[in-house]
Amino acid sequence: MNRFIIVFIFLVSAVAQADGRYPHQCTGDFDVQVNQYNSVRFDDEILLPIKVQAFREGRPCIDSLIFSAVDNGPFKLIGEGGAQLDATLLNTNRKPLPVRTVDGRRSWVVDYNGHQHLNLWLRIDAHRVITAGAYSAALVIQSKDGRNTLVDKVVDLGFYMPAIVSIQVARSHSDSVRGHGGHYQVDLGSLNDGARADWRLKVFSNSLYDVSIYSEDRALVHQQDSSSRIPYEILFDGNRFPATTTYQRSYQQSYSGKRRFDMGIVVDGVKYQRAGRYQDTVYVTVTAR
Repeated sequence: MNRFIIVFIFLVSAVAQADGRYPHQCTGDFDVQVNQYNSVRFDDEILLPIKVQAFREGRPCIDSLIFSAVDNGPFKLIGEGGAQLDATLLNTNRKPLPVRTVDGRRSWVVDYNGHQHLNLWLRIDAHRVITAGAYSAALVIQSKDGRNTLVDKVVDLGFYMPAIVSIQVARSHSDSVRGHGGHYQVDLGSLNDGARADWRLKVFSNSLYDVSIYSEDRALVHQQDSSSRIPYEILFDGNRFPATTTYQRSYQQSYSGKRRFDMGIVVDGVKYQRAGRYQDTVYVTVTAR
């Protein structure tokens, strides 16, 4: 079977309304990408990467990009419990961008200069410990041609701060305590009734946390004769309890995240015990909630 196809081509002339300054219609449109999972964390700050990329038809007419809060106040990220974090917008080289008043708002101003894309950083200033949880904010971004607003977008951004805990013996501890990291040795010397050792524990947490303390052998045990046992008591945060029990208590996060606890042990019932070396292992565990 033979088949014939006829193709019609229609030619139409039209007059485009274009701005005389640009070779084609310029929209000023752009795209914004915020990846909270690529945030860079330092001891005293968090850097959240922000990538702004103008579309081809939007690039030629953009003179500047304006970043500001939704309201007229300073830009802040809000946490689940109402905590507020200040932030500063940085350029590619991590230098703070200038802050100016634009359309009645305190805003960060970025000179665009025809770039295809810009890599910026939002520095979250941690002047105090950042409480664990999710933080979010809305950022208004405008492209400008001189004083004229071309495109106005609202971008939601945020990040999640994980719970962090640590514990160690404070540097100004007793001479009877030796060690580092998570392992310490307390030497009581020659035992007698009322023998005691004291030291301080330093705990850091950016969330609620639980402290538990328990003795492995629940007594000081003779190294060669496990039947020879000396009872003792543990001191912690103003509490005194026998090594046969387990201590557990919940604590609130402090403003700085740091808290020091007094800890120690007191030994009684030493008389008439078998001579030799006694020992026990005590575990102190801090768990974030």
